[in-house]
Amino acid sequence: MVLLVLPCLALPATAARAGGVGDEALRLTVTVNGRGQTGLRPPALRAGGPVVKRYRIVNRGEAHLYGVKVVDPQVPSGSLRCPTEPLAALGELECVARFRAAPGAHRGTVRAEGAVPSLGRRLTATARTGYTGVAAGLTLTERVTFGAPGRGGGAPGRAAPAAAGRGAATLTYTVTNRGNRPLHAVRVEDTALGLRAGAVDCAGRPGTVPLLAPGASARCTATVRRAPGTHRSTGLASGSDRVTTYGPGGGRVGAPTLVARSSAVFTVTPPVVPVGAGGGGGGVRNPALEPVGGRGGAAGDGGTVDGGGGVPGAAGAAGAAGVAAGAAGAAVLPEGVAGSGAGADPLPGAAPPPGAAPPPGAAAAPAAGVPGLMPQGPPLDPPDPPRGDVGVGGVGGAVTPPSARRAAALDSEGFLGRVRRRGREASELGVATTLLLLLIPAAVAAALLGNRRS
Repeated sequence: MVLLVLPCLALPATAARAGGVGDEALRLTVTVNGRGQTGLRPPALRAGGPVVKRYRIVNRGEAHLYGVKVVDPQVPSGSLRCPTEPLAALGELECVARFRAAPGAHRGTVRAEGAVPSLGRRLTATARTGYTGVAAGLTLTERVTFGAPGRGGGAPGRAAPAAAGRGAATLTYTVTNRGNRPLHAVRVEDTALGLRAGAVDCAGRPGTVPLLAPGASARCTATVRRAPGTHRSTGLASGSDRVTTYGPGGGRVGAPTLVARSSAVFTVTPPVVPVGAGGGGGGVRNPALEPVGGRGGAAGDGGTVDGGGGVPGAAGAAGAAGVAAGAAGAAVLPEGVAGSGAGADPLPGAAPPPGAAPPPGAAAAPAAGVPGLMPQGPPLDPPDPPRGDVGVGGVGGAVTPPSARRAAALDSEGFLGRVRRRGREASELGVATTLLLLLIPAAVAAALLGNRRS
């Protein structure tokens, strides 16, 4: 009897019970956001939303398990927590993992394990689990052109000269599905330009794209007319994938409305006004360069300037003296120079046109190389005309009569200028005039001497 009792007393008091320990003694079940059997039916979770995985471990054996842990490849490192105490025989515990859902399908095998040190055994259990991350993404871009859609138009963002007068801009909106679920009833509008969905054309439908597959794009267009200036466009697109997902507590979450925005700035330039006149063709009218008192006729129509009071008109207009341009064929002079119609007084120092009569009080200019004529002195620099005399094309200061301009030029020429001018006038009179001027003083002197002698 003593020999039988001694071996029992030698056993350690902390030894685990060995009864009921086997490969089926450990069980594992996993839920994802409150949904079970996720290995067969993965729940849909919104990408970027919270994921809560709960691991329930049951010890059906008669021995305690030490160092219990869960290995899940789908869970980011450090996101899974388990209790540190041993799992008692016929007991259970729960581990929890919390992280953010990733887009796409995620399935895998989870393993739970624990050890029985007294028996040198390690028990394991596995379970299939997973979820599907629903990614939603909608983008909108826009482009502004001028002209008909699809024909190239002008440069983006600025009106071409041909389209500037109409002020018509074509806006092209491009919507793209960046998610992994189809989008339904995508609406396109522009809040800044006041374009509702009905004013936008989406492939024949009023501002709506019925179905947009993942990764696909669709174009919508609209045409607006705006006054010259800078304008801003603000596009707005909205749609939904209509997918119901599950929240972290297991409740159902409806699909959100996706919204995308875009903006663009475009400029409509002021229109160019064409000027057309009968017989002479059209030109470009610039109101800043029109003469005061009226608009000169186009070349070939013999028009005149009304209310100008001697103001030279545009090309083809008669001068201040009133000679018609159609009969005289008036020449086009540079900007700021008066027309040279017959009877008009030229500016001081300006040579008269070929074949025109010299102005009153001035002799004809001698031809070069004619013998018997006195050589001409250096040319007299014409004085600067007074300010406000004649503006550009007849627009500007008051018009000065020709006699006043000639008097002002004579007053400002000085003594040397007067001598030079007298010398030129003397040479232009010719030899006969010079002899006459010399004989008259001689005759007067002879008469005086004869009276003195008598």
